[in-house]
Amino acid sequence: MIVMPCSSVYGLVSSFLLILFNLSPVLTLSLRLRDDIRVDSKPVSLCEETPGVESHSGYIRLQSGVLKEYGIDSTQDYPVNIFFWYFQNRKKRTDSPLTVYFMGGPGASSLMSLFRENGPCRVNSDSNSTSNNRFSWNEHSDILYIDQPVQTGFSYDFAEPGVLDANDNLVLDRNSTETPAGLASGSRRGFFSSHNPHNTANSTQAVARSTWFFLQVWMQKFGKRESSNNKINLWTSSYGGHFVPELIQYTLAQNVRHSQGKPDQEQFIPLTIGILGMTNACIDGPTQLPYYPEMALKNNYSAPLTNQAGYLTAIHNFKKSDGCLAKIQACRNASTAADHNLNFASNVDDICRDANQYCGKHVASVATGRSYFDIAYPENLLANPLSETYLGYLNQKHVQDALGVHMNFSANAPVVAQAFSLTGDNVKGGSLEALASIMDAGVPVTMVYGDRDFACNWLGGEAVSHAIPFSHSHDFSSAGIADVSLPGYPVGAQVRQAGNLSFIRVYSASHNVGLQQPQLAQTIFQRAINGLDIASGTVPASGYSTGHMYKHWEHSGESPPFPLEGACYTWNLGLCSDRLRTLYLEGKTLVQDYFVVEDNKGRCVPNPVRPCARREGWRGKELSKTVVDVIVERQRMVLGDLRSFMMLFTLFSACVGCVACLHTFLFA
Repeated sequence: MIVMPCSSVYGLVSSFLLILFNLSPVLTLSLRLRDDIRVDSKPVSLCEETPGVESHSGYIRLQSGVLKEYGIDSTQDYPVNIFFWYFQNRKKRTDSPLTVYFMGGPGASSLMSLFRENGPCRVNSDSNSTSNNRFSWNEHSDILYIDQPVQTGFSYDFAEPGVLDANDNLVLDRNSTETPAGLASGSRRGFFSSHNPHNTANSTQAVARSTWFFLQVWMQKFGKRESSNNKINLWTSSYGGHFVPELIQYTLAQNVRHSQGKPDQEQFIPLTIGILGMTNACIDGPTQLPYYPEMALKNNYSAPLTNQAGYLTAIHNFKKSDGCLAKIQACRNASTAADHNLNFASNVDDICRDANQYCGKHVASVATGRSYFDIAYPENLLANPLSETYLGYLNQKHVQDALGVHMNFSANAPVVAQAFSLTGDNVKGGSLEALASIMDAGVPVTMVYGDRDFACNWLGGEAVSHAIPFSHSHDFSSAGIADVSLPGYPVGAQVRQAGNLSFIRVYSASHNVGLQQPQLAQTIFQRAINGLDIASGTVPASGYSTGHMYKHWEHSGESPPFPLEGACYTWNLGLCSDRLRTLYLEGKTLVQDYFVVEDNKGRCVPNPVRPCARREGWRGKELSKTVVDVIVERQRMVLGDLRSFMMLFTLFSACVGCVACLHTFLFA
């Protein structure tokens, strides 16, 4: 009996997948990294509609132990397959910089921002086709979306067959590939990562180091970029405010080692960093946590999320001697050595996990009744139905075939969030110091915050901007506040900027700024990566400071109107009302293109798919698009026949009336 080593089996499986999904190993432009460290990619014709503009998707593939061998991650005894999607700039400039986009989470897919905010397309209501996004960021830069760490989005360690139920509970079935009969509503069979919390990064430092390695591999081995500009801008959001500053700090340190000719740098290249951009980033707990109760009670949208008693309790829980701040300080005192952050289980992790759980429960969770990511709307309300259709789109077979993937797509990976939670990473600190370090090294930082977000709210974000201990912090705090001007566009944001730091408050925008303010977000991005002032885009940012147009932020908004019950999209049941979610799971709703269109009594439910119409004889089960289309067409035929009959009847009645009138007139 011949036993093959795991690496050989992995190689055979990878080769099979390359053939099956038409992925091509890219020609290696640099011989510095080993041949078994690969970038597999294929050209993609989805999403980007501009003629001649290239797009490629694929995987950065590392066999088990590679990160360990390179001194990046001592725990990596599993394969790593990191998904990416690259878009060339629409002007096809050969001097365009590269912008790498990371979502936060931890465990949130970057494809969420691609389709919701800043990518080349939006997904239509049918979850099967796309429309052009004229405010795409690749108007101004090549852009690379990466799903990291491993097990996020389309990235995976092992591909395991299984069933994911409506509550995101995964049951892996490694011994069977047969589809069980009668899956419950909301359950879906497919291939998933292992969902092993040990098979992913579990700390800010681990993500920073492994992502640096992924960028090394991609820059050396992708080989499809036509631009000669090697400058890399990094943009992130949410929890990315923890690890991307440390990623840049680590990158700059490695660049120094490379310039010194250190032996461990022989296989690597220096990575030139442009700017760091962050959208609604959570960066530092002690700085931002006090602003959760502030935002809950005193936000500018007349949407109180707590009362005075709840506010005072949360503040007390933060400040008391054995409260949130004290627990965080105990965590940080215990985290004096960097390697503590890389150990999966330790006393440090226990202390920090306790602090994170306490602060989350007793300080950050003060708000009730409104969406955590957009306080303008109630929780469990899908305010913008088209914001979720990318979920159904990315699970379409033809889309996955085009991208060269074979995994089910989920926007968030609970297993990654679990891994970070177990180490208490959220409160361990280091991000403020990393920001100061990279800014003093000359890397500009742009902080953008939608002011309707609660999760990483603008009040806490502004506090962070004043707390960064960089050499020009006084200049920044002394700067004024100015409008962000955009020709033909009402004032939708204000900015404080001094030199290489800018803080922008975007009005009427949520956690995903580009969802509500796409043109404004694109403009801020364009000015930032080109080194211009954010307010006007006409002045070089170096040496610039905003004048004192305003002493304070000048905006108070109103929550937009919303229905009592919103749309229900079956790929994200968490945003359905309790009533519709229950009815759907019981199989008592009518569904078209993944939207619930009628409830159990045949009443229309708000949806973007088709106009409401009462339908008789319906059985209450989920129908395929084809079946629903047939029913709708039959109804159109019936309604058409009815309309024709009514028109003829009306015409006949009118004629009879006219004859009667004429008879009366002639023979009266």
